[in-house]
Amino acid sequence: MSEEEKGSENILDKLNTSIADFAGQVFGESGKEFIEETSKKIKEFSSSSIKKFVEFSDSVLESLKLNENEQVIKARDSIEDMLKQAGLLEEDDEEEF
Repeated sequence: MSEEEKGSENILDKLNTSIADFAGQVFGESGKEFIEETSKKIKEFSSSSIKKFVEFSDSVLESLKLNENEQVIKARDSIEDMLKQAGLLEEDDEEEF
């Protein structure tokens, strides 16, 4: 992970922590827990949505027979790698192609 990616991740983590702390100060511990749980659910939903979109794009590539095109596969793999590095897509043990 590059320094820029780490910095942006740290900024987002700090922002989320600050919001949770603020909610804790204003609404008490239950407010902080609510913000933390909501944040976790949003992250899970985003990851799930991205995974479904990647699966959909794979099926489109396959039906259009673009999964045999080397440039298309390289672009797809690059996008998948970026999503994994950003933590938006989980690592799979097996590859589609």
